[in-house]
Amino acid sequence: LPGTGVAVLPDDVPYAYALPGGRRDRVVVSTALLDRLQSAERRALFAHERAHLAARHHRFLLAVRLAALANPFLRPLRTAVAYAAERWADEAAARVVGDRRAVATAIGKAALVSRGTPVATLAGFAAPGPVPRRVAALLGPPPAVRTWPSLFTSVGLAAWAAAAGTAVSAMSSANAAVTMFLILRAATPL
Repeated sequence: LPGTGVAVLPDDVPYAYALPGGRRDRVVVSTALLDRLQSAERRALFAHERAHLAARHHRFLLAVRLAALANPFLRPLRTAVAYAAERWADEAAARVVGDRRAVATAIGKAALVSRGTPVATLAGFAAPGPVPRRVAALLGPPPAVRTWPSLFTSVGLAAWAAAAGTAVSAMSSANAAVTMFLILRAATPL
């Protein structure tokens, strides 16, 4: 690849992705995709992929994938984190470009022309997929900024319960370690 932060590859297959690298992160885009987008949509595409690189979304996705492999009950978390990473990059691109509609149009066009879309199944008709939800979210008002979830939501209740459980577990472990140290000290002659 060229030594720049953007690599435009001549290809008949439309694609775009963020390629994290040690010293140089790159956005890789095919000419087939760029030919199908207008100028504002191209800016939105590059801003979206750069947001993935800047926020290091590949690390979150790898961590959740490894967690799901270790614990099968966490498999639904993979799709949730992947969707959240895409929405995060969508909103970051919308802030950079300054046009939420251009980002929504770029996402819609890229999804329509890419070959990576899954085959529709009966379960797929039950609820809208991630791309229509992402486009609908971008066509609506921007989300409110919060630093920590409110206690009065299900996510907030789960987050606060997990934080409290972690604190109690840490205190219990510390108590057990101190008790074990005192027992061993009393049981062994000096």
